[in-house]
Amino acid sequence: MESWGKFRRGLRREDQEALDELFRAARLQLAGSAYAARPIPFESIAMCMLLAQHRVIADLQHRVKQLETAHDEDTDNHRVAV
Repeated sequence: MESWGKFRRGLRREDQEALDELFRAARLQLAGSAYAARPIPFESIAMCMLLAQHRVIADLQHRVKQLETAHDEDTDNHRVAV
C-alpha cells in the first residue's frame, strides 16, 4: 500500500476510501496470497480485490432477487385481494 501513496493522494476523498477498502479486502485473503506465491505480488493482491468485489456483487444479486420475489408475491396478493 505504501507504494500507492502518491496515487492515493491524487484521488478524491471518496475514492481514497474505496481504495483503502480494496486493500483491506486484499489483506483479509493473505493466506491465499501466500499460498499462491506469485512472482509478481500485485497479481495476488489484485485477485484478492477481484474476489472481494465478486462476493459483494453476488450478495447484492441475491438481495435483489429476494426483493423481486417479495415484490412479485406482494403484487400477486394485491391482485387477488382486489
